[in-house]
Amino acid sequence: MPSSQKNFHSLITHEQLDQVIEAISDGRYSWACVLILRFVGYNPLHFIPQRTYSRLIKEQSQFTDTKSELENAVNTSINLTGSQEKTQNLDLDNAKSLDTPIKKQENIQGVNLPFYLKSNMAKLYPSKGKELQN
Repeated sequence: MPSSQKNFHSLITHEQLDQVIEAISDGRYSWACVLILRFVGYNPLHFIPQRTYSRLIKEQSQFTDTKSELENAVNTSINLTGSQEKTQNLDLDNAKSLDTPIKKQENIQGVNLPFYLKSNMAKLYPSKGKELQN
């Protein structure tokens, strides 16, 4: 048994294992199987029908596109939120210099959505969570 574990670890890199774990945590078990077969050197078409394999490739492509769009939206929202905070800080500084009270902007439902997504993505993807926090 220990020798087979050594062979397993030499066949799959850490990055490849992360891809398999990500697919499993997303509930894409068939895609995880395809990845495992690929990473250990087998042709997935020897084990699953062409039609199924083609469907999985298509779904993976759509999933990747959607994930990229979501990450871009989150990054854009974070950047916008950062600029809004800078603007609010400038307004607050100006208000202090004028000795006039300034009302804190009321929280609108959904404004903190990027922070919610960011924290949940950090839970789902611990390795990427560090990147998101920076």
